[in-house]
Amino acid sequence: MTNPFRRFLRKPSVWIGGAALAFFAVIAYLLISALMTPDIQDNGGQTQLQMNHIVGQGEHGTQVGWRFQADRSDISPDGLVTTYHHVHGGTYYINGKPAFKITAGSLTLDMRTQNYTAFGGVHIWSVRANDLEDLKTATLSWNNPLQLLTCPGVVHLKYKGYGMTTAHLTANFLTGSSSLGSTSIDAHG
Repeated sequence: MTNPFRRFLRKPSVWIGGAALAFFAVIAYLLISALMTPDIQDNGGQTQLQMNHIVGQGEHGTQVGWRFQADRSDISPDGLVTTYHHVHGGTYYINGKPAFKITAGSLTLDMRTQNYTAFGGVHIWSVRANDLEDLKTATLSWNNPLQLLTCPGVVHLKYKGYGMTTAHLTANFLTGSSSLGSTSIDAHG
């Protein structure tokens, strides 16, 4: 006497039907899961990583080249461009000694070239006696390979007691040349 259940299991159509049922159940599960999963939000090229309370430092050879603090930073998805917000306590060093201080609303740095652009209340002042005492502008760009400083808008300068306001400023630190837009000078600073 054979068991009717065993006889039923020996039929190939049962195995084929079971496999087909399992296959369609898996497909149904995957489709339902896919429909229930939220869409990935496209960030439109926006920041992938944010950091808060930043302290940064860069070297020039074996010496400190610059140091700064920022409230937060946004790093591009490829990690090559970083924007620092509310930059303060920035110091630029020459021969390992502090030379200039900088503050800005934001500063965008290209890590490949070390070029940067500072925006919003850019203020640079010297901590050395014979340098430019003070520079204030809305936007400042630094081209590191060319050693070229560009301020495309109005710039307020102070040097040895004289105040100057110029429509724009370009200074080439390799050649020592500079150009100014329309400029006014105030002997009282």
